[in-house]
Amino acid sequence: MRAAPVALVVIATLAPWGAADARPKKKKASELVDISAARAQLKVLTDSDGAIYVMDSGYRDDTMVFYGDKKVLHRQRIIGGGANGPAFSFRFWAPRVDHRTDIGRKDNGDFFVSCGDQEEILKPVADGDARAVLDKAAFKTAMWKHQGHVLARDDSGTYYYVDRLRDEEGGKGYRIFVGPAGAMKQQVMKNVVSDSVGEIFSTKNGQLRLVTSNSETTWIKGNVKSSLTPVPVEDNIRLVYGDLGVYPAGLGTPCDDL
Repeated sequence: MRAAPVALVVIATLAPWGAADARPKKKKASELVDISAARAQLKVLTDSDGAIYVMDSGYRDDTMVFYGDKKVLHRQRIIGGGANGPAFSFRFWAPRVDHRTDIGRKDNGDFFVSCGDQEEILKPVADGDARAVLDKAAFKTAMWKHQGHVLARDDSGTYYYVDRLRDEEGGKGYRIFVGPAGAMKQQVMKNVVSDSVGEIFSTKNGQLRLVTSNSETTWIKGNVKSSLTPVPVEDNIRLVYGDLGVYPAGLGTPCDDL
């Protein structure tokens, strides 16, 4: 369900609030994933480019689906799936592909990965090499740590974007980026305020105020006020995670290059 329209206001004068990092920082959880309990049921596969896939050999554990190389593999975020006899698939989230991002096994026993309309049959890695991957590779949590929060633009094509840490990463951790698509610059964050009225993101150059009471969106810098157009994040996933240029070329999924 889409959230109610919001208003963004960016104001050039900083309010006298405390620093955003004033609260004690939680100790960062380890990014390493322990695969030992699932090791016996893991299948090690490769594609035509030599990338490595490690996954549950059946439709049992959707937390045991990884992609990477022989040294480092990242867990895939599974958002669905299903099984029918020996065939099964896990659907993973790859935000640069519009549809059908699956990994699994066909009726004939072949393992596969699909990115949109492109599908490739994955080949089993030789036993010795497979053991080496399971023994020596670093299995990590998902590479992609942030998610879109607010997006707007002005009539000249300058975007204003706020993201935050994903819920499993603790949430919050807001960041602000401003600029044209492909050349956005992160702003220095000073403070974050959140209450029943909305959210205020204070930066070195201004404040971004998120108000849920109306649909007005405005950028104010000094005495200059510019109207912005809200851009729904959920309707512009490929723009947010691709064309804006905020995130690295690789998000740690098999479909990054599409």
